[in-house]
Amino acid sequence: MKKPLLLAAILVSMVGAWFVYLSVDASRTQTEETYIPVISVMEILSASDLRAGVKEAVKTGQLELVDEWLSKALVVAQAANLSQDDLDYLQSTHSRDYVIFNARRALFNDEFEARYVNLEGIDDLKAMYPEAQDLFPKAESLLEKRDSIIMQIAITLSPDSPPSEETIALAREQWKSRSSITD
Repeated sequence: MKKPLLLAAILVSMVGAWFVYLSVDASRTQTEETYIPVISVMEILSASDLRAGVKEAVKTGQLELVDEWLSKALVVAQAANLSQDDLDYLQSTHSRDYVIFNARRALFNDEFEARYVNLEGIDDLKAMYPEAQDLFPKAESLLEKRDSIIMQIAITLSPDSPPSEETIALAREQWKSRSSITD
C-alpha cells in the first residue's frame, strides 16, 4: 500500500512541477518578446509632411532642408523605438538619396500634369527628371491620347476635312477650358 501511495505522490509532484515550469516559462517568454514598433522606417519616409517638405526643398534647390526633414524622421523613429539598423538607415546617405529620388519623381508628375492640361510637351522634363524614366512611356502615351482627342474635337467642329488650323486651335481652347473645369 505504501508503494502505490508513494508512486501517486511522486506522479502528482511531477505533474505539479511540470505546471509550475510551464507557468514560469510562459511568463519569461512574455517578458522576453521583442518589441514590435507601431510604425516602420518606410512609413516614416512616406509620411505626407516629410514627402511634401523634401519635395519643396528639392524644388527650391535647398537640399540642406532635406537633412532637417530626415532629422525629424529620426526623432519619430527614436520615439517609436525602432531598431538601431533603422536608425542608422535614417542617418545614411541611402535614405537621403531615397527621399530625393522620390521627390524628383513627384515633381515630374506635378509638372507633367500642368503641361498635359496646357498642351505642352515634356522633352525638357525628361532631361530634368531622369529619375522618372520609367514613367516616360506612360506620359508619352497620355500626350498622344490627349492630342488624338483634340483632333477628334477638331474633326467634329470642322466643316472641312481635314480640319483647318483655326479649327484645331478652337479644339485646343475647348480642351483647355474643359480641363480647367475638372481641376
